Amino acid sequence: MEPTVIFLIGPAGSGKSTIGKLISSKYNCCYLDKDVVCNKLTGLILESNGYSPHERDGCTFYSDVVMDLEYQTLLDIANDNLQLGRSVVLDAPFLGYFSNRNYIHELKEKYDWQNVKPLVLQVTVDFSVLKERMQARALERDAWKFSNWDTFIQSIQEKQCLWEGIEILQFDNSSATVDLDKLYHILPFTPPSGLM
Repeated sequence: MEPTVIFLIGPAGSGKSTIGKLISSKYNCCYLDKDVVCNKLTGLILESNGYSPHERDGCTFYSDVVMDLEYQTLLDIANDNLQLGRSVVLDAPFLGYFSNRNYIHELKEKYDWQNVKPLVLQVTVDFSVLKERMQARALERDAWKFSNWDTFIQSIQEKQCLWEGIEILQFDNSSATVDLDKLYHILPFTPPSGLM
């Protein structure tokens, strides 16, 4: 089977990490969470330039300078695994890249993904459930979202993934527990032998 790169997208608190880890475990994929890969370094970069280490939303220095570095790092690590024949789940919002219709074409060309299948799995969630989950996790980087909740929700609704040349699958993760049968059913590949 050709290696697959799954772009796991959705708002903060939608359960992307849970979904990503379930998929990675079931299908023996490499799981890459942008927060784990980049957060410590990003925090130091922000702090050394006079910003809070948790400042992301609404911070132009982050969006103009740091964000691209984070995603380049994440994708470089993913590509190393893909070139070794290992499928990868990328747990990151990618919101800043949604409007670039050619984004996937550009990645295919940059990394020479001739034998790599890219697909998007968009995790959706009811906004009231989203707020409860974010309150429960109590992360400092969510402070801006709570202070600007209507703006945050509006940005989620307005920022649609416009990428061309890629299959976009959707999974509603509003339930208290993940519907595993539904999740695994929508993915277009079968687990390696012995992992059923």
